[in-house]
Amino acid sequence: MIFLFSICDFPWWLYWLLPFLLGLGIGWALWAKYKSQIAGLEATISSLNNKIKGLESNLAECRSKTADFDGEIALAKGRVREMEEEVSSLKASIAAGGSASGASVDLASSFAAGAAGSAASNMAFAGGDDGGKYAKLKTNNLQIIEGIGPKMEEVLKENGIDSWSELAAKSPEELRTILNKYGDSYKIIDPSSWAAQAKMAADGDFNGLVLLQKDLDGGVATGTSSDSKLEKLMIKLGIIKSYKQDDLKIVEGIGPKIEELLHNAGIKTWKALSEASSASIKEILTAAGPNFQLADPETWPKQAELADAGKWAELEEYQAFLQGGKG
Repeated sequence: MIFLFSICDFPWWLYWLLPFLLGLGIGWALWAKYKSQIAGLEATISSLNNKIKGLESNLAECRSKTADFDGEIALAKGRVREMEEEVSSLKASIAAGGSASGASVDLASSFAAGAAGSAASNMAFAGGDDGGKYAKLKTNNLQIIEGIGPKMEEVLKENGIDSWSELAAKSPEELRTILNKYGDSYKIIDPSSWAAQAKMAADGDFNGLVLLQKDLDGGVATGTSSDSKLEKLMIKLGIIKSYKQDDLKIVEGIGPKIEELLHNAGIKTWKALSEASSASIKEILTAAGPNFQLADPETWPKQAELADAGKWAELEEYQAFLQGGKG
């Protein structure tokens, strides 16, 4: 049997359903296609955003380095200026008869020595002309100040601060204005104690400066004791001697064996020795036998007091008048 269908036999809603399904299928296919493209574009945008952030970071770093380079250029100009001054000074010396003895002058060698800081005739010394022990400290050596290193010294000299007295005359605000010209790496530096330190150096109060620096770290008061920058330099230059903390042998009249006796008696620090009476120390020595009875501890507490206070200059002067610890 053959069935014949007429288009009119289909329900009316089927005429609407077929186009709808066809459109839905086409829309789904297009959506799937563009969804993957959108995901790819979003990934590209995210990658570009990350690159932009990286470039912004690099730009900020370049700006910071540019400021640092500007500072380095200023320092280099300062060095060139100093060298030019050295050349002018050497030429003036030659013109004034510096080679009158007939000996030939090697200008290049003299200039190299001057540029290296060896031209002593152009240097001012803390000891003046009297040949004092502090003569090795040059008044233009700003690096004895806690918080000032080689680059910082160049910055200050570039701005006309060439000596302790000139630095002492500057206020913290004036120093801050100078530092702000050299980029971010200099803005975090605290110059508040520099003038006070420089004033002590200019006044020759090196003992007071050593004590002040023991309370500073990077030029800033910390409330904790630390090594003094000036003290290290003076030890290196042979101006003062180096002693281990609470080494009782620093006291004139105390050797290794007496130090051992004092340790056994509970006197192990400079402070403890400074607080002991000479009579009590004498009892310790007497009890140790005849080999120690000739030692005179009368000045030992005073010497220990100066050592404990870090007054090395006063201790050295005091010991210069002693003989075996006796006044």
